Amino acid sequence: MKKWIRIKGVAAFVVITAAIILFCVLFADSLIKKAIETTGTLIVGARVELADADLTFIPAGLELTGLAVTNPDKPMRNAIEIRRMALSVETAPLFFRKWIIPEMAATGIRFGTERSHSGAVTKKKKQAKETPDEKEKSGKGLSLPSLDMKDPKKILEQETLASVEEAKKIQDDIKKLKVQYKERIAALPDEDDFDAYEERIKKLKEGKSDWKALLSKAADLKEITDEVEEDLDAIKSVKRDLEKDVDTLEARVKALPNLAKEDYRRLKEKYGPSAMGAGNVTALLFGDAYKGKVETAIRWYKKIQPMLEKKESGEAVDPAEKQEKTEEVKRIRGKGVDIAFTEKRPLPDFLISKGKLELEIPAGTLSGTLKNVTAQQPIVGSPMALTLTGKKLKGVDAVDMSATIDRVSPKTAGDRFTFSGKGIGIKPVGSEESIRMKGASAAITGKADISKGDTLDANLNAKLTNVIFAASTDQGKLQKAITRSLADVKAFSIQGSAKGPLDDYDLTVSSDLDTILKKAVKNATKELTAEFEKELQAAIQEKTGSAASAAGTDLGAFTDLDGDLTKKLQDGKSLL
Repeated sequence: MKKWIRIKGVAAFVVITAAIILFCVLFADSLIKKAIETTGTLIVGARVELADADLTFIPAGLELTGLAVTNPDKPMRNAIEIRRMALSVETAPLFFRKWIIPEMAATGIRFGTERSHSGAVTKKKKQAKETPDEKEKSGKGLSLPSLDMKDPKKILEQETLASVEEAKKIQDDIKKLKVQYKERIAALPDEDDFDAYEERIKKLKEGKSDWKALLSKAADLKEITDEVEEDLDAIKSVKRDLEKDVDTLEARVKALPNLAKEDYRRLKEKYGPSAMGAGNVTALLFGDAYKGKVETAIRWYKKIQPMLEKKESGEAVDPAEKQEKTEEVKRIRGKGVDIAFTEKRPLPDFLISKGKLELEIPAGTLSGTLKNVTAQQPIVGSPMALTLTGKKLKGVDAVDMSATIDRVSPKTAGDRFTFSGKGIGIKPVGSEESIRMKGASAAITGKADISKGDTLDANLNAKLTNVIFAASTDQGKLQKAITRSLADVKAFSIQGSAKGPLDDYDLTVSSDLDTILKKAVKNATKELTAEFEKELQAAIQEKTGSAASAAGTDLGAFTDLDGDLTKKLQDGKSLL
């Protein structure tokens, strides 16, 4: 009878199978640990470390302990740390290289934990150490437009006044004209010249009086008269020029007050108290913190996004490839192509159907669920969903978060994140020198939608109650006005939005607190403006007035010159 079973073959099969099982029992845990660390490090770009991996066969499952994923931007911190992760695994799909995880439980999840050693895997440019200001940007660098007046006298020390400059020019012109007219007057006939004329006339009156002598005397007298009249014309010409120049100088002196007014208007606009820039204090208090949260979320979203979709070849999709034009694919001779045949039960290469999460945050523990984690959502037919809730936490009454990553269909692809919280304790923000909020309790709701993988539409609303503002250490008039206004503020609301492309979005933060502060600053500005304008006007008047007075005094010197010319004319006319 023919033997159907060969003892040697069975023995060989048993030995080989036993060897495989023994190998798996002895080395599978180490191989899985090494594979997770190596693959994770390549994906993240920073060191991924695992304390232990435990593979079980009956039932099939995997337990990971001490998973730490380094933050590639901060190698001395972990982006995420998981104390324990337990997964159940379907056995059959493993033969087709598919990891199907019906259930997962992760506990001790923490974010931003410190590392004992650097997790960097490549040499990068040395990063500047975080300064306290960078770590706590929420209002530490808060600055407000100071309404405290600058001393008008000090302003005038560094500013050039057109009125004073004009007064100096007038004085210089007066000096030059005085020199010119003194020289011209010195060239005119003086008292001795007119005495000489008079002496000549007296001599004509003496001597013979016959008709011949009289005719000769008449000719001499006419000659003297012509000379006197010529001298008088020269004197009159100088006098006319002097009077014209004096009139011009007087007009310029009279215009000095108008120039002083122009100086006043210019300096008032330049140095006067202004409420500009104080209308959006909310952005100063909370803008940096809000922007920091948005930037961090976007940075991690970009890192995770390539893992959310998969090419037919099984590789993660690079978002940049979506924007490139499709090029003709050249077939490489001799290279095979993987063909996916229709399956009765299509399965993705990797899937976590359902998971339970426990996140540890400073305020306590958040519990949540995770569903449909895969990069091949079209096969599963459902988007990835995350929910997290926490109640009676330290400094927080309740918090709820959810995220939906939808890649089921290109037409409906989009991601949504929501957040709501009550009784959230707000830490102190602001600056003791200007505005500082010591604390508050907030009720916050927010959502963020990302469409087409790169367009952000996020909104946040917060209602703050039990608000306490500290008095400013700066006792300037603006700070005093703001402190008085904030003393009665016990609640206010904040609205924030971030819209546009992920790489160039517009961020806005506003609040009804702005209206309160704007009114306070406006009233303080009004009071200070009146005081400043009065002091500035007095200072300009003092400086311009003294310059104008000096110019007027110098102008009086022309009176003496004009008197000299008048006397010369009188002396000359007395001879005619």
